[in-house]
Amino acid sequence: MEEVKFALKEVRKRKKVTQVELAERTGIHQQSISRYESGGKIPQIDTAYRIAQALGVSLDELIIIRNAHDHIGEQFIKLSKKKTEK
Repeated sequence: MEEVKFALKEVRKRKKVTQVELAERTGIHQQSISRYESGGKIPQIDTAYRIAQALGVSLDELIIIRNAHDHIGEQFIKLSKKKTEK
């Protein structure tokens, strides 16, 4: 099974662009951008493409597909580290 993540927040912060600036560049409401970042809403492909263009990245950089087993393994490692740090 694969997990799909829209990595807008990470890319936007890396590019040092605020949600308001991105909204102005794309014509997409800032509240929608916030929902995309929180995972509460997934953009249509044409909207994701506009966002990618506004940030100067490829669509591949915004959409991360990973194997769910890898993700579970990563979560397990994080939890293990937290327990050993205590």
